[in-house]
Amino acid sequence: MTFTKSVTCYDFYDRAQTGEKCTQDDWDLMTIPMKAMELKQKYNLDFGKEFVPTDKDQMERLFKAGFEMLLDCGIWCTDTHRIVKYTEDEIWDAINNPHREFQLGSGRDAVYMKKREVGDKRKPIVQGGPTGSPISEEVFMPVHMSYALEKECDTIVNGVMTSARGKSPVPGSPYEVLASKSETRQIRTAASMAGRPGMAV
Repeated sequence: MTFTKSVTCYDFYDRAQTGEKCTQDDWDLMTIPMKAMELKQKYNLDFGKEFVPTDKDQMERLFKAGFEMLLDCGIWCTDTHRIVKYTEDEIWDAINNPHREFQLGSGRDAVYMKKREVGDKRKPIVQGGPTGSPISEEVFMPVHMSYALEKECDTIVNGVMTSARGKSPVPGSPYEVLASKSETRQIRTAASMAGRPGMAV
């Protein structure tokens, strides 16, 4: 029996410093499209008008194609412009040993993210929010409160403040820190005003 050490964030960081160099254009326009075309033919993948496949045979072929894509191509790190590779054993370890359940939020606003199976009848966690979209500081809190007020939303995935005290949050500047702190404070305030102080962000 082979025992594989789970890949940690430190492993990813180290590999992102030493992996094969690759430009974004090569990755986006050559590596991924060419491999996708190859795998589409190899596994006879044709979705037709069905956006999410339900045919078990096609689902299995799609899984194999995705597995092979990750194994052969790896992941491109946008910061270092290097490719992070995983072994087959490492990928299987990640698939076979997911977190079965973890808590998001606190108190009466807590929800539990649980591993779902194909055809699972349980209601999924709904994460609402502007999800990284640029939001002006004038409407930042009202926008996030509108999501917190929706009872179907279990958690908030926040937007990004475009300015702090009227200044651009330039990376590495004090205004970047100010914007980040202001985002957190305003979202927490918005959730509290919506009656959901423990809502996960």
